[in-house]
Amino acid sequence: MSEEAFLRCACSYCQGHLEFPAHAAGITTTCPHCGVETTLVAPESVAVPPSAALPPPPPPPPPPSAGRTPPPVAVSPVATPAGVVVDTSPAPAGPTGAKLKKILRVVWSVLVTIVVVGVIGLKVWNKYRKVGQAVEAVKGGSKPEEAKSPSEAPASAPSSGPLPAPATVPTSVVVAQGTPPARKPGEDLQVLGFEIQKARDGNLQYIVGVVTNHSGRQFFNVKLEFELTRKDGKSGDVATDSIRNLAPNAGVAFKASIIGTAPVASAKLAKLAGDKE
Repeated sequence: MSEEAFLRCACSYCQGHLEFPAHAAGITTTCPHCGVETTLVAPESVAVPPSAALPPPPPPPPPPSAGRTPPPVAVSPVATPAGVVVDTSPAPAGPTGAKLKKILRVVWSVLVTIVVVGVIGLKVWNKYRKVGQAVEAVKGGSKPEEAKSPSEAPASAPSSGPLPAPATVPTSVVVAQGTPPARKPGEDLQVLGFEIQKARDGNLQYIVGVVTNHSGRQFFNVKLEFELTRKDGKSGDVATDSIRNLAPNAGVAFKASIIGTAPVASAKLAKLAGDKE
């Protein structure tokens, strides 16, 4: 027995190492590592003598019942054919766990990449959508219509043609027309015309008109003064107004308030002066 050659092979299921005598090659036995039947295969370079008839191997263990943990596989008491020596060293760990971890890492990386690309794409799409809306608004030039008050809304829209202008109710009445003095040669400031008005409601009176600048330079602090004559013949009262800026070759309206409630019959321009730029 000691002179007989021993051979090695691997379990066809768990790849565990098995050692057996040369005459046992070709028989089927139970793997002491996983408990599954496997065939002892001799290497191709070793000549295997014909083996004697051996007793059949024991049947495989029954499958464990549901809900119960299968008993551990005993290594030493496994029944083997006579003269067979098994290698009880632990089987090397298979590559299943490492491959599974690698696959999970790849899947996780792909999912993270998809989420990041989706978030960036959503932000870019929102930005371009806002820019497109702004461009369309600029091209269209449309502005939201302001809400009109009930007093401004027309009672009924005409079928065609422009809308009529709203009727304006005068807030004052003209009491008298004034005659401004003629412009002298070289004078830059001139009152083109004025009139005395009275408020429709109340006794407030004032003089309104237009003063113009005929020069090419701006005037500042233009002062206007009118001498008044009341309807009862009283004179000596004045009405004044001032214009802060008067542009070159331009005209501006003025309004001189009249102090007192006695009706005014006439007015005369007494002073028109300003500071030239």
